[in-house]
Amino acid sequence: MTKKQTFITFMLLLTAISGWAQESKNEKKDSIPPIIVEGTLERVPEGTEIWIFERLGKSLTSGEIKEAKDSLRNGKFRIVFTPKNKNDEYTVMGKYGASLSRHSLFFYASPGTTTTITGVGVYEDNWYVKNDNPIQKEANEYRAYLDEKIPGYWDLKRRNDWVTEEDEDYYSVKRKVKEADSLYVECMTEFMQNREFSPVFEKYIFQISRYILFSRNKVQREKAAKLLVKAPKVENRWDNEFIYEARRDLMPKFEPLRIGEKLHDFVLYDHQDKEHHLTEFNGNGKFLLLEFNSRTCKGCMEHRQYDALNSLYKNHSDKVDMLMVNCDALYYWDIECKDPNKYGRDPWHEWNDKKNAEGIMQRYGSESGPCYFFVSPDGTILGRISDQEDLKAAIAKYFKL
Repeated sequence: MTKKQTFITFMLLLTAISGWAQESKNEKKDSIPPIIVEGTLERVPEGTEIWIFERLGKSLTSGEIKEAKDSLRNGKFRIVFTPKNKNDEYTVMGKYGASLSRHSLFFYASPGTTTTITGVGVYEDNWYVKNDNPIQKEANEYRAYLDEKIPGYWDLKRRNDWVTEEDEDYYSVKRKVKEADSLYVECMTEFMQNREFSPVFEKYIFQISRYILFSRNKVQREKAAKLLVKAPKVENRWDNEFIYEARRDLMPKFEPLRIGEKLHDFVLYDHQDKEHHLTEFNGNGKFLLLEFNSRTCKGCMEHRQYDALNSLYKNHSDKVDMLMVNCDALYYWDIECKDPNKYGRDPWHEWNDKKNAEGIMQRYGSESGPCYFFVSPDGTILGRISDQEDLKAAIAKYFKL
């Protein structure tokens, strides 16, 4: 090799090394450092899986982080994960047996930091989060105020999750929860009058709107609606689903239907794209079980009471019609129509309005699914329950089965 060739080879090698070094530097700069979450939980079953999800944009949906889970051992867990995006917002949930909890706890953590979670019992909202993230510190201020105003609130909510009509304190618990939720709305609405809009603010205004949607308390709704002046204008749910839903619930275009009122008609479509009306069921001599749900919502489907639904269809389809109003977006509904195995399908009616079910859910005052309405043969709404109530008992009560 000549001196000239040697020099050229040396320069090429030097250029390559420089390029590799620059790439390595850029990768290091662009990489996201891991987050450590350590926890100590009491009265939570050994082996319970603790999962962490990453919030996707400004939606209510959270995306799974595959490595972000651990099993509880001696009351402790430790999770080290790398966020997919430079995001501060996460949710933590427990997995008890085959199903994830129907609840989740929002927390805020910065990449490269450690978060500590402590708590008692399997109700995630009864857990506490501590770290140096400024948004989490604000969230803890909200939580401290709530704990001061309503001591034992989360313990009561946890009991409400598990109580059944066979328990002696069933009606007492339901009454206390209703009173506590009303007090929650009053306290937090007052507290938030002096707070600035923030990611924490939007979570609480959303929760307030959910409670008011269920209670139908107009006075509380009008007070809470004034808080939305602090929120940004949101044109569609994807800009900020918390604010979008809160505005829809607190500033409705019309009043939700009440028990004793007639079924309100809407146009919907089946899997063959045939047009239908809700009023098709009126006057046929049969009751109607009207379910609002979303097949693409993992938590919604996990907490769906399949045994009660399948038993009703198998044993009483001659007396009761069943309809699931599918609340999925049109994109997913099209997939479901083409591939029945993608998200599953039931032998009874399932229709979608191709409009994200926004109008129909607002008219019926339906919260996140599953939510059930019981309708008489003449189209009168007899009752309604959420996913946290016993569907089998409600079927027996309203349909006399």
